[in-house]
Amino acid sequence: MTGKTHVSAGLLVGALTTEHFHIDIFSTVTVICLAIVSSLLPDICHTRSKVGRQFKVLSVLINLFFGHRTFTHSLLFLGLIIFLLNLIQTPTYYLVSIIGAMASHVILDMLTPRGVKLLYPIPLTIKFPFTFKTGGMVDASLATALSIGALYIFFQTALIDLIHYISHSFLG
Repeated sequence: MTGKTHVSAGLLVGALTTEHFHIDIFSTVTVICLAIVSSLLPDICHTRSKVGRQFKVLSVLINLFFGHRTFTHSLLFLGLIIFLLNLIQTPTYYLVSIIGAMASHVILDMLTPRGVKLLYPIPLTIKFPFTFKTGGMVDASLATALSIGALYIFFQTALIDLIHYISHSFLG
């Protein structure tokens, strides 16, 4: 999937996290930022990805040692990140946002023909039985749907209040 699709999924994960934990505005902004960055993090193994271009040396090293869509797209990597976040006593809502967004990245990449090495170091490629081309119409549609879902969650109360107001104002 493209970076835009991963960011859209991260935004949705962040929105769901803020909705679930009912957190203050400062923490909401932090959760959203963490989710967006985390949704791109597994592609640190790809030197031309959005995150790979920002951390070139680290990206080259990870790609050299592991390749693309292996370790950083695995349950082992997610487990390591959970361990490290727990070690530094990360608040639960930040941890959920980070891990949820990283998991969304892996799941989305499982929708592509290349799949991922989810069980790394076991060299088994995992992908869904139905796959879609990265950058194609389905990818773009998915990015749009995920973004609309996130916006709905952010503004659902305001939308419900607006619909309620309109229905009472015009329909009696």
